[in-house]
Amino acid sequence: MNLIFDFDGVVIDSEKVQEHAFYESYKEVVGDNKCPDFAEYMKHTGDSLPNIFRKMGLPEEMAVPYRRISRQSIDKVIVLEEVIALIRRVREKGVRCAICTGKDRVRTIEILEYYKIAELFDAVVCSDDVDHPKPSPEPTLLAMERIGAIRENTVFIGDGYNDILSAKAAGAYSVLTGWCGNYCPEATDEADYAVKSVKELEEILEKWGK
Repeated sequence: MNLIFDFDGVVIDSEKVQEHAFYESYKEVVGDNKCPDFAEYMKHTGDSLPNIFRKMGLPEEMAVPYRRISRQSIDKVIVLEEVIALIRRVREKGVRCAICTGKDRVRTIEILEYYKIAELFDAVVCSDDVDHPKPSPEPTLLAMERIGAIRENTVFIGDGYNDILSAKAAGAYSVLTGWCGNYCPEATDEADYAVKSVKELEEILEKWGK
């Protein structure tokens, strides 16, 4: 079995950092009081930052201050230690693990290295590593390629609709997680499993591993 993890909302929780960066970058680039609600932004997680802004009808130029503000708040990112402990346990059993994220590579590697968890992942695939980010199957397929996985033996673990769609299109199994918030109803219908806790996830992985 091989595991591919979405990053934000699964391994880390940076929602507060994202929310602050979203509103501040809007203020810096647009400057009026008509900023869309952050909840609308969260519907597109997994896609690349420029794509998200484009889909929301916002200027792509917001990506520059957004990333700068996010970097300045790296110490506010929360690493989900229960998930990290699970990853350590499965790696001891020979399971290969990858990150597949909508974040850009610079930001992703910066967080992994800052919190000293980079060594837990055999591959990292970011939105700027591919031509078509999630929900396209391209990033999931690239992650599988980099860890030497086949689709029949790969599980994608993500918290968003784009994660599940990417996994499904790539032919991998999928688990929708809800430990950082409520399930996306559409994603629940598409995922092979939906879990609310890391314990539930581990139980499912143990069944798959038999």
